[in-house]
Amino acid sequence: AAKSRASLPSKPFQLPDMAQDAFAQGVREHFEVFLESFSSEPASAHDTSSTAGGMALDYMEQCKQMKLDERTTLYVDFRHIESTDQSLADAITAEYHYLEDELRSAVRNIMRKRYPEYATEEKEFFVNFYNTSALLRVRDMKSDRVGKLTSFSGTVTRTSEVRPELVTGIFECELCGATSDPVPQQFKYCEPQKCSNASCPNKTSWRLKHSVGESVFMDWQRVRVQENATEIPAGSMPRTIDVILRGDTVERAKAGDKSIFTGTLVAVPDVAQLCAPGERLEMVSKVDARNPTDGVSGLTKQLGCRELTYRLPFLPPSGEPPA
Repeated sequence: AAKSRASLPSKPFQLPDMAQDAFAQGVREHFEVFLESFSSEPASAHDTSSTAGGMALDYMEQCKQMKLDERTTLYVDFRHIESTDQSLADAITAEYHYLEDELRSAVRNIMRKRYPEYATEEKEFFVNFYNTSALLRVRDMKSDRVGKLTSFSGTVTRTSEVRPELVTGIFECELCGATSDPVPQQFKYCEPQKCSNASCPNKTSWRLKHSVGESVFMDWQRVRVQENATEIPAGSMPRTIDVILRGDTVERAKAGDKSIFTGTLVAVPDVAQLCAPGERLEMVSKVDARNPTDGVSGLTKQLGCRELTYRLPFLPPSGEPPA
């Protein structure tokens, strides 16, 4: 029988870190139970085992197919969550960006329990939702949607080449040779704040380790999406938005495709806009030979005091699920 579902903890609005952690952990546990127990078959079947010839479990079957196809993305019909656990659906919708790591952890836990030889430590797993209740236009993608689970439709006009993205970095100290703990990357290149060796003063000199089993990389691709021709108001210019595809979703969108993307808006500083035409954007490192602990000082002084603007790229989206 399906596992029982306790109520979710309160949402993390203005709660201390401990309460926020309890909320995120509760969402992960509920989502894991949902994946392990959901079946779209009629409730008349009594055996919920996907291997005993009884009720087929939709997402356990998909996890099995992920292993066979060597995929790392689980596609979840959001209507299934809404019909099974509305509190879970509301939490994911309102706090998607905050909860994304926990949702991925639920998939990783299931894959490691069922297929430990495939779900190795360095393998990253993803969750892509589709069939959300509201489908927006490109023109509706504004700052009030930042961090929330959102779906919109548009026409792909341009795609970039596929490039590697550093997801988690392992660094070696260039002064003492110590190896750092994994450093998650946060929309920019992030290095350790200090050496793991307590007696080493290094805070700036690092070498990224590329060997297998160390730093984790992932494919990514930028896609430019324009609002559909039928949605452009009379006398208006078409709006566009940048979409970042990752992992299994790269190279699936082609110019001219009308697609539905599901994910979240994120706000990132538009540093390139700070430069005057022809100026080169670069970081300046000031290191005193007598005290090599000074860090990166920031953008070049030639930029002066200018207003910082933000971009709203869409990250990380999913297209329609594979057939």
